[in-house]
Amino acid sequence: MRFFDIVNIYGLIIAVIIVAPHIIYVKTHTIDRNKFSNRAMVYIDRTGRFFSLFLMTFNLGVLEQGFTEPKELMRNFWMITVFALTLVYILLWLVFFKTENKGVALATILISAFIFIFSGILQVKTLLMTAGIVYLIGELYIFSQYFKDK
Repeated sequence: MRFFDIVNIYGLIIAVIIVAPHIIYVKTHTIDRNKFSNRAMVYIDRTGRFFSLFLMTFNLGVLEQGFTEPKELMRNFWMITVFALTLVYILLWLVFFKTENKGVALATILISAFIFIFSGILQVKTLLMTAGIVYLIGELYIFSQYFKDK
């Protein structure tokens, strides 16, 4: 088994791009953790995020079948679509850093969750698709609590 049979280098690049704005935002802004009264939902968000990032990067071989036929066409379609969505995601984060607009925040959540769910569907990775759905549920809770007073 070769290294790139286990590690998806494109998934790793996308995972780093998706997680980097979160790290930058947490380091540059003060977040009132008392807004998030339901700790279980916060942990659901974290679990969904980290499992999605992990499953984008590593091929476990559990509940995975790879791209459907024609494989090369589906792989290229996935790469083009996901990288385009990732660029939109980056641009929306840049806008959010300037404005902290509720609509922009919701769009970043939906795009990042769609990247995970879409990747899980196209690559026939059931765990990635499920982790993407869990991530979406947790992020929507965090979003609703963060913007409750704004």
